[in-house]
Amino acid sequence: MSIETRMFALAIGGIALLTVMDAIAKALASDYGTFQIVFARFAFSALWIGAAALVVRHGWPRRDRLSAHGLRALLMIATTSAFFYALGHLPLAEVFVLTYTAPIFVALFGALLIGEKVDRITVAAIACGFAGVVWVALGDAHAGDGAPRPWFALACAIASPVTYALGNVLLRAQTAHEPVLTIVLTQSLIVSALLLPVAVYDFAVPTLQDSLLFAALGLFGAGGYLAFASAIAKLPAARVAVADYSGLIWAALLGYVLFAEVPKPSLWAGAVLILGGSLLMLRAKKPKPA
Repeated sequence: MSIETRMFALAIGGIALLTVMDAIAKALASDYGTFQIVFARFAFSALWIGAAALVVRHGWPRRDRLSAHGLRALLMIATTSAFFYALGHLPLAEVFVLTYTAPIFVALFGALLIGEKVDRITVAAIACGFAGVVWVALGDAHAGDGAPRPWFALACAIASPVTYALGNVLLRAQTAHEPVLTIVLTQSLIVSALLLPVAVYDFAVPTLQDSLLFAALGLFGAGGYLAFASAIAKLPAARVAVADYSGLIWAALLGYVLFAEVPKPSLWAGAVLILGGSLLMLRAKKPKPA
């Protein structure tokens, strides 16, 4: 088995663990505030990763890299807070579908903000992904009871992949300078420190069962993040995207088993459009042979 195949399998496993983490966050969202859940996710992750770091004995983060850690910590707060809020108000699979717009938004912002030239494939990808988002947002997926659509949650689900994509770019760059374990531990500690005042303000005392769920939230988050971060440092962008898209399968399964969520045809139709647009974008970004 080649190194790339092993890394691809590791990325798939990491996404599976992170999807379980997301399902736990969704289960906690009915009783706890978003910032408390996000704080617990990173605080417990820091505890689990810190224990591993004591065994492995990785070095401290480099002082000249602290600003990069801080920037990525802010992106992680924005991404995770928006994503967890959306999970509390939307079906699991629906949130995952909307997060797969990251490559499309990157290209769109590049064209609008910095004047990057776009070819026909990129235009088709943006149009395809946008149509998918509209289809999911306005469709009847999981809304057969006539309840109004939670538009702010939809906005959060659409916004989270933008900061997620930027964070992944920074993560890939950071792995060239420091070990993954050091990166994940440092950024988990920074996020926890930044969110502590907000989490205390909106704190609800958890039950014993929920305390175990919070601990599991951090454990699955730490394990999944370490696995995925280790893999993307050695995988090409196309393989990373395919591994990322496997989360939709896990989300659909966990949504059905844990929350009795049955995705309707409109959700899958939107997913096809969004995933198709993202795959077109990856094709458009392939460098031309010399």
